[in-house]
Amino acid sequence: MIKTATSAQETLLYQPVQPGADAVRVGLAYPYTYSVSMSSLGYLNLFRQLDIRPDVDAVRINTDNMATISLNQVELMGFSFSFELDILEVIRMLDFYQIPLYAKDRDNAIPLIFAGGPVVMTNPEPYADFFDFFIIGEGEEVLEDLINAYKRLRHVQNRDDLLLGLAQSVAGIYVPSLYEVEYASGGEITAITPKVEGIPFPVEKRFIADMDTVVSSSPILTKDTVFSNTFLVEVMRGCAHRCRFCLASYSMLPARGPSLDYIRERIEHGLQYTDKIGLLGVLIADHPDFDQLCDFLKAKEGIQVTAASLRADTLTPHIAETFKHGSQQTVTIAVETGSEKLRKRINKHLKTDAILNAASVTAEVGIPALKVYSMVGLPDEDQQDLQDTVDLMKQIKRENPRLKLHLGCSTFVPKAATPFQWMARESTRSLQDKHEFLRKSLVKTCDFRPTSPKWDYVQALFSRGDRRLSRFIVAFAQQGANLGALNRTLKLLRNQPGTVDLPPLDWYALRRREAQEILPWDSLFLGVSKEILYRESGLNQPESKVMSGAL
Repeated sequence: MIKTATSAQETLLYQPVQPGADAVRVGLAYPYTYSVSMSSLGYLNLFRQLDIRPDVDAVRINTDNMATISLNQVELMGFSFSFELDILEVIRMLDFYQIPLYAKDRDNAIPLIFAGGPVVMTNPEPYADFFDFFIIGEGEEVLEDLINAYKRLRHVQNRDDLLLGLAQSVAGIYVPSLYEVEYASGGEITAITPKVEGIPFPVEKRFIADMDTVVSSSPILTKDTVFSNTFLVEVMRGCAHRCRFCLASYSMLPARGPSLDYIRERIEHGLQYTDKIGLLGVLIADHPDFDQLCDFLKAKEGIQVTAASLRADTLTPHIAETFKHGSQQTVTIAVETGSEKLRKRINKHLKTDAILNAASVTAEVGIPALKVYSMVGLPDEDQQDLQDTVDLMKQIKRENPRLKLHLGCSTFVPKAATPFQWMARESTRSLQDKHEFLRKSLVKTCDFRPTSPKWDYVQALFSRGDRRLSRFIVAFAQQGANLGALNRTLKLLRNQPGTVDLPPLDWYALRRREAQEILPWDSLFLGVSKEILYRESGLNQPESKVMSGAL
């Protein structure tokens, strides 16, 4: 393999090392196109981490460069897995390379297939049959230990013994084939049991305690990406506000960030190559020195500064002026709902006055557009809550008539490892009706951009699913992986001999889970106990019941 799969349009901001003759051969895959993968800071930094080791020969693989990349002699193939629907592209990539889709069907000639990322570190179970192992936690923390352990074990001829060795020697490695899952006739899980003594149970998430010890900025620049020639810098990881629906908040706890000096040093490094700086983080303004970072950025002439999203009650004129100085054309805030009552229910402690103030600040500094993110279908939502969202957007427009308004609106998807993991999801028809109400009510107020409730349903199906979904996932992918394929897939499975009994899809996607139910992801511990999550959910049941289904 070639050490770095670079294009002529790439600029490397680090020095790769040529691999030795006995280097571990790793394919690092991103299940989207090259241009999308090059905007993923986490993926690129994991590649950099491998690319500076003389004992690793690593190559990047995307959906549009597969034909140019050979897996000949590749020993490890890892997938960056950020969203539930990524599995459909993973299936396509495995199929392209003629790798058996099911881990149990692979022999020693096939690379070990693994995955990491926020989706699979919170609930890997719907995908358990496809992967030999998962990284539970932050890749920067686990990857070095994984490579070192594999080097010690690569002589092991039996694939199962090799996987057992990795599970026993590397904290944060979850090998699903080493755990047996039992089910009741009604579909619920009755037990999750390790098959071998001495393997971790539960497998605990690993995370970087000191963000100054990792390089968390762009290692490669290219114009051929979503953020063209933009140097990305991670300012904060995780979020301390703990909104009850938020996977990003709970999966990345504890919230933390690099020191101000480290961030400034990284930005100075990036400005040697580009004048575009992107600040990354769920909540960048929560950095304790963010005002000083703004001073630093405002002192730079001729640069462009962007950020994905800001919390409304942190958007001061000083911060807004920084982004205006950096030529940002849109400020994005997530409010979730226009209802203060419902925001309190979901632990989004954000006052309406703060939202209105953020809009006014945006307009006053001269940034032309405001994008607002909201959601429908949240627990305990009623018609008045929807009307509150309409009223909020109309008030923003009335007070800031020149501000171009966008309202993005998704539907609530209960996520594993969050306080709302037990919650029910509304029917697709109900959520479509809510989107239509908002669209009609705001037609003259803002640009309304909803997600698809039908695709959100598929996301919900996977987000709390278990191993029995694997045959559905394969059939769905083979039937075209579009919304029309849902019914075709179910019909196909009903007529397929030997198919594992699969509960109705609504059983996975819509139903409320009981407090005592064993959940598919209970074999993992992500830093917050099940008891605490249940208490934070606000469900009105005795806390004594919470742990009866825990492991």
